[in-house]
Amino acid sequence: MRAVVGGIPGVGKSTVLDLLRARLGPRLEVVNYGTVMMDEARLRGVTNRDEMRRLPAQVQREIQASAAKRIASARAEYLIVDTHFSIRTPQGYLPGMPLHVVSAMSPDVLVVIAASPEEISYRRAADTSRIRDASLESVREELEMEKLFAVAASNESGAPLSIIMNRQGEAEKAAGELASIMGVRSR
Repeated sequence: MRAVVGGIPGVGKSTVLDLLRARLGPRLEVVNYGTVMMDEARLRGVTNRDEMRRLPAQVQREIQASAAKRIASARAEYLIVDTHFSIRTPQGYLPGMPLHVVSAMSPDVLVVIAASPEEISYRRAADTSRIRDASLESVREELEMEKLFAVAASNESGAPLSIIMNRQGEAEKAAGELASIMGVRSR
C-alpha cells in the first residue's frame, strides 16, 4: 500500500505519522518528499527548505521530478510519502504533487491531514524553528489550497482522497484513521 500524505505546516502531520510508525514498526516506511527534494536541491547549492521554496518554479519542478523518481523505487509493505500538496512561493502556489510526480509515485490513496485554522495558527506561532506566517487569514488560504491541490492530484492519479482532522490532543485518533484508510492489518 502506497499512500501520499500531505498537510500544511502546523497540522501535526509529523506527529500523526510518528504515531503510525510506532504502531507498524518496520512494516512502515515513511519517506519525506521534502527531505529527498532537499537532497536534490543541495546539488544546486541550496542550503535550507525555506530557500528551496523561493527558487524559480521551473527549478522546483526539476527537483520534484528527480525526487519522485528516487521515491518511486522504494519498497515496503506500507509506504507513506510525507509531503505537501501545495507550496506557497513568491509567485503563487506551486503544486507539490503535479501530474509527473503523482504519476511517478503511483499512489493507492491520497490523504490530507488537516486541523482548524486556529489550531494551526497557534502551533505555527509556538514553533520558533521555522519562519511561517501564523495569521488566520494566511492559514485559511493555505489550508484551502492544500485541499484543492489534493483534489487535483486525486483526479490526475485516480487514487481516492481522504481528509483526516487532527484536532488538538487527538493525534492517536488521526493515526488510527490513517491506518484504517491504508488497510493496515494487525499481525
